Amino acid sequence: MLLLSRTAHSPPASLRPCTCSFSRSFSLSARPLAPPYLYTQLTARALLAVSGQDSQKFLQGLVSNDVRRLAQKGEEDDPDKQRVLYANILKADGRYMHDIMLYSPLTPSADGIPAYLIEHDSSFTSTLRTYFKRHKLRSKVKLGAAAEEELVVAAAWRNPADIGEGKSTAQELEEAERWLEERKKGWDPRVVGMGRRWVEEKDGEKPPAELFAPVSPAHFQLHRLTHAVPEGPADFPALPLEANIDLMNGVDYRKGCYVGQELTARTHHKGIVRKRGMVFRLFREGEDVPTEPVPSSASLVPYPSLFPTPPPGSTLTLLSASSSPRARPSGKLGSSLPLVSQSGVQTITLAYGSVRTDQVGDGADPNEGVFVVKAPVSETATVGSEGEAKSEAVELGDGAGESQEEGGRWLAKAFLPAWLEFKLEEEAIAKGL
Repeated sequence: MLLLSRTAHSPPASLRPCTCSFSRSFSLSARPLAPPYLYTQLTARALLAVSGQDSQKFLQGLVSNDVRRLAQKGEEDDPDKQRVLYANILKADGRYMHDIMLYSPLTPSADGIPAYLIEHDSSFTSTLRTYFKRHKLRSKVKLGAAAEEELVVAAAWRNPADIGEGKSTAQELEEAERWLEERKKGWDPRVVGMGRRWVEEKDGEKPPAELFAPVSPAHFQLHRLTHAVPEGPADFPALPLEANIDLMNGVDYRKGCYVGQELTARTHHKGIVRKRGMVFRLFREGEDVPTEPVPSSASLVPYPSLFPTPPPGSTLTLLSASSSPRARPSGKLGSSLPLVSQSGVQTITLAYGSVRTDQVGDGADPNEGVFVVKAPVSETATVGSEGEAKSEAVELGDGAGESQEEGGRWLAKAFLPAWLEFKLEEEAIAKGL
């Protein structure tokens, strides 16, 4: 019974396997010997094909990164090209619309015309297609109809359970990496340690199971939460720089104009991004404040529907200021994921969110960087006992109402991952802050 708590070429230096301490504290394999890699297909992500003589120019004016850096078929080994390109599609005012990955097609066109596969959140395929159609005008661009339905996005990353007794041999690790490289599987360009990401046929060749342990997409969500990597509309705040896309190789400030470029470039060159995305540990009021995202002694597995958690869009207000009537939210929560120990006696909840970095603290005081979580609200019209019209604020989402329990509010402890701390220090030095 579960006891539920309330609570061909080497990668560039920036993309070598991560050695973050808190990314190795959960077990994802029941095998006696842990394979060196984990593998899953990301069913929540979909693909849209864009091809045609003007496809490069067309996308160049709509996405935040330089499309010319993506390798077409035959260019995968060019050191100046990338096999996977990360970017955002923004609204005209610079606000978030879609987070995407770009790939070259599995089979090149016979005439050498540029073509791209656009990875996006699967619930927004029709929205993205409509957006592209609106900007197509007379451009010689074709939007794929059905071919992309036979393809799926896949990911592989180093197995965090591959340590200590039962660790894979150097030969096994080399064989796994050779399999990836021979098949031109690209590095996830966002953060060190995210591993590889590629497009494959749904029923095509799969990685060898003795080297790549098949896991569920929830394990990949856990993997990216520990690295504070957002994915999908649930994680992104209105301003994508607050989700660190500029620090995750998602923006090119020299490529020229694109939709939403003005605010993004002005903020980068003249402003300061005060909020940043990071990993959060959710817990209940009255419980001990967590001191690390994932306990180093725990072997935890994801269990997405174990219990209701605060819905995406919940506000985060600094606990020390929450009692003040003037307290304002410091940020918003994104997706969250319950984790269970293999023995079933411990549960914790990880989440992604963005808050003001000056309120996180330096880690010396565990009570710093603790926020009150409150579900988003909607004004609902009601009728009073005497027939008068009035409005009430009603919380939304699966975890609605729980944040108001006496002594049982959801709280969130923020943690800056090592890669983000380094990037922020680097940015501060570059800007002379």
